[in-house]
Amino acid sequence: MDSLVSIIIPAYNRSQLISETLDSILAQTYTNWECIIVDDGSTDNTTNIVKEYSIKDSRFSIKNRPSGKQKGANACRNYGHKLSKGDYVLFLDSDDILKNTCLENRLHVFKTSKSIDFVIANSSYIKDNVFYNKPICEFPSDFSSEKYLNLFLSYKFPWTIMSVLWKKETIQDFEFDENLMRLQDIDYHIKILLAKPYNCYRINKIDNYYRLNDKKSFSEKTVNLNLISLIEFNQTQLNQLDLEKHKKYLTQFNCKIVLQFLTPNFNKNRIISNRVLFCLFNSKIYNFKQKTYILLLMFFLNTNLFNLRRIGMNKFRSHFRVVMNLVY
Repeated sequence: MDSLVSIIIPAYNRSQLISETLDSILAQTYTNWECIIVDDGSTDNTTNIVKEYSIKDSRFSIKNRPSGKQKGANACRNYGHKLSKGDYVLFLDSDDILKNTCLENRLHVFKTSKSIDFVIANSSYIKDNVFYNKPICEFPSDFSSEKYLNLFLSYKFPWTIMSVLWKKETIQDFEFDENLMRLQDIDYHIKILLAKPYNCYRINKIDNYYRLNDKKSFSEKTVNLNLISLIEFNQTQLNQLDLEKHKKYLTQFNCKIVLQFLTPNFNKNRIISNRVLFCLFNSKIYNFKQKTYILLLMFFLNTNLFNLRRIGMNKFRSHFRVVMNLVY
């Protein structure tokens, strides 16, 4: 009998989009799957929509996040994974779209080699019903799991959460951190890749689509959550990384978050931004010169000097990137 694939979807107030996601699962050319949708307390029509799918097709099931579990997609994924019965696992968000051959092509790789631990495919964007042809993450297929780990640690992501089909036994002992509000999938992949060397295979074809929402990605709330999560993310990594081996990658990660989210939105998120910079300053991953630049950045931001012209702010940013190892 064909191997069972468990597709796990956390859902919260997705009544306008979740049907597209479920329809893309129904259209799969590989048919031996179960789809577990874990509702996170939706207040719209999401649960009713999913129930209609489960009535028409028993491969769909809807579960509610247990009241004792913390609210959020992480707890829903962990609960869905615990309930899953498949030999392989795919984590999917409630607005993602799969190409109809996604499962078939990924499973074909596993059939060619029993030593494969997980299969990666390329992801692209869907925006305003337009499917993009350029991959979000484009890397050579011969990368080792160690190289993929270093990419995640340096905020240069080799795949998105729905890009991977996992062998169930590979991730059996891992969970998403339910305290992280953002960066959770990055943290999850790092934990797995740190455990041991894996045998992975990359399909350099797009077979899934991430729904792009520029307004949400850089909203004040999203920026705030990214910064709050960065503090806890750093603490987690400090407890599990070999700092001599990996700290340069973590400094790159922090630098990118600071330049992409913190600096341009500082005045809207002043309190948490200063807290992030203070935590970075006190971190043991930085040397004296790097800490000096963090202090200078705090000074420039709090005195609004970045808004003044002709005092070398662009030059400072360039030096900051170099000092924080953000060069390749």
